[in-house]
Parts: sequence; C-alpha cells; structure tokens
Amino acid sequence: MPIDAETLRALVDRELEHLRDARVKAHIHRLLVEPKPVLRDWDYGEPGQQFPCWAVLSDSNSKTGIAYCESGFGPRNPWGLVWLGSDEKQHMSMGMDSGWFPTFLDAYFESSAATEL
Repeated sequence: MPIDAETLRALVDRELEHLRDARVKAHIHRLLVEPKPVLRDWDYGEPGQQFPCWAVLSDSNSKTGIAYCESGFGPRNPWGLVWLGSDEKQHMSMGMDSGWFPTFLDAYFESSAATEL
C-alpha cells in the first residue's frame, strides 16, 4: 500500500502516544506540518535520481526538518533529517545514511529542533 498523508500522521501519532514528556510532545506538535511529498536527490544512484520524501516536521530556526521516505535508506531507516526549501541544489539531497533513522522519534532526538529544548 503506498504511503499517504493520513498514514504518516497515524505513524507519528502512534509514536507520540508513548512519549511521556509533555514538554517534548508539545514542541513536536508545534513543528509538525501537513505531510506532503517533495522530490529529493538520491546521491548514491544514477545521476539525477530522485525519490519522493514526505515532509512531516519543519524547524524554521535551523532550516531543517524530518522527512519520511520508503526508498533510498528506507524501509530500514525511513525517517530522515533534511535541509528545507533552499534553492541550492545540494540542500535538496536526501543526505547521508547517518541522518536516517528507524523511527520518527529517533530522528527528532537527533535533530537540531530537539536542541531547542
């Protein structure tokens, strides 16, 4: 079954249900965005190869976010830390494998956004 915005919201909500820290949960909720697919460059394949990565969290302070992608580093690590909305080509890359995680919360706690708390 292909991923969609509703499924992604449910995946994030399911992880947040188990989060006990109300301060962290509130911070995440402030940064969540309506999931939307964005094509990102896959630097490890053919030149110009791209995959749809769903933006789910946006931190305007650091200009970074969290995306979900079933290709590339997914399905093993589908949650990634990504640069946001820059016109510079290098910032629309999926990045390196060290920025991709098995869960949304793993990605969040490694993100620049989490350092704001």
